[in-house]
Amino acid sequence: MAHSHSHHHGHHHGHGHSHGGDGMIGWAVLINLALTAAQIGGGLVADSTALIADGVHNLSDAMALVLAFGARRLAQRPSTPAWSYGWGRAEIVAAFVNYLALIAISLWLVIEAMGRLAHPPEVGGGLVMALATLALIVDLGTAALVWRLSKDSMNIRAAFLHNLADAGVSVAVLIGGALIWAFGWNPADPILTLAISAVILWHVSMEIGPVFRMLMLAAPPGIDPRMVLTALRGIDGVDGAHHLHLWQIDEKRSAASVHLVVGTQGFSKVIRQAKTRLYEDFNIIHSTIEIELPDDCADAHLKARGGHKTDT
Repeated sequence: MAHSHSHHHGHHHGHGHSHGGDGMIGWAVLINLALTAAQIGGGLVADSTALIADGVHNLSDAMALVLAFGARRLAQRPSTPAWSYGWGRAEIVAAFVNYLALIAISLWLVIEAMGRLAHPPEVGGGLVMALATLALIVDLGTAALVWRLSKDSMNIRAAFLHNLADAGVSVAVLIGGALIWAFGWNPADPILTLAISAVILWHVSMEIGPVFRMLMLAAPPGIDPRMVLTALRGIDGVDGAHHLHLWQIDEKRSAASVHLVVGTQGFSKVIRQAKTRLYEDFNIIHSTIEIELPDDCADAHLKARGGHKTDT
């Protein structure tokens, strides 16, 4: 019951401010895509990899927002018998894809910039400054639009972080453009490109871990499986607890499944206590508990027949 209840709660919560918020995301995406086109075009005209790098960074923003927007919509779909967990994990998959794309693009920019350090080309500093200023305004505007929604979802938070990083990157490109324009110091461009790529990669390295953990069905961060087993073994009537699996359905929901060995006949009371304990101590909403009598683990029979290959 708690499980289905949490679904509806998530559903309404998403709708609460989604209409205004989704419209804002739509605008943010359009502005960022227009900016990307302008920067990459300008970068080609001015022969500036830093400007192209900033454009790519903005494209990554637009993509982050598109993915976040699509995933938010998907995540609101109700669960069905076939898709019993609903679509909550769509956001995690989207975030992961987004980060992988960013890594690939950054590495490509690093290689380009390395080649240019040896022979810095002439760069049109004035055009670079103009487009970087435009980018700075757009980045701050997008960050402002997305900020309200970023408290809710890891995806939109990632997009918000990108925007802030972008604003910083645009400032850097502005300074680089100024150096080239004032002193004709063309190496500023590839050096900046390397710096921007480093910023992108650093961001990704900070954010990709939790996403990967969720995809790999690892235990939620901050929950120690041994503590969970200890808590369950401390319940009256429980002789033992094993076969514990902990995982995250999505950012807000954690799940557990476990076998409890119960010597007495009062199963239902023990199950109720165990579920309460999991919810109150570890915030696990969705738990599945299998009850067995002492020395009668059903999985052990399967294992004897060679059916059960893994045991945790």
